[in-house]
Amino acid sequence: MTRDPVVSASRAVRAVLGTATVALLVLAFAVDREPRLFAAAAIFGTTWWSWDLLMKHVFEPLADWALGTVVGSGLGPSDPSLRPTLDELVVLLERHLERPTSQKVDINAAIRLEEIYRTVRPDPAAARRVIATVRARYPEAPELQRFADAESGTDLI
Repeated sequence: MTRDPVVSASRAVRAVLGTATVALLVLAFAVDREPRLFAAAAIFGTTWWSWDLLMKHVFEPLADWALGTVVGSGLGPSDPSLRPTLDELVVLLERHLERPTSQKVDINAAIRLEEIYRTVRPDPAAARRVIATVRARYPEAPELQRFADAESGTDLI
């Protein structure tokens, strides 16, 4: 077991409360089982337990959340293993196109899927198929106009 050499305020409070609890218990047994010393030890022990409980389940998670919000990690998954893989993303986008939902969702899914097929997985036929599917559904969509211009050979810029 390795120990972290960093001394923090929380560790100092825990050390004081723990030492006071043990010292008062020893003193209570040494002084003919004095009830007031047992009561003081119980108070310090309860405070020590409450401090640990509040630090572990309230203050530390709250501080981690606040720091993450300020630094920019926010509430999203910070573990890269929680992010979907490229294959999972392709399946998700293809499912959006199989079951039409709203025009905005369908067009965004098709554009992302076309970019993946065109750049990451060099499959221009699949990229054209995805755009053709969505253009058949929404022929007047301005977001798809650049794909129509690319097919006709003109450039928007």
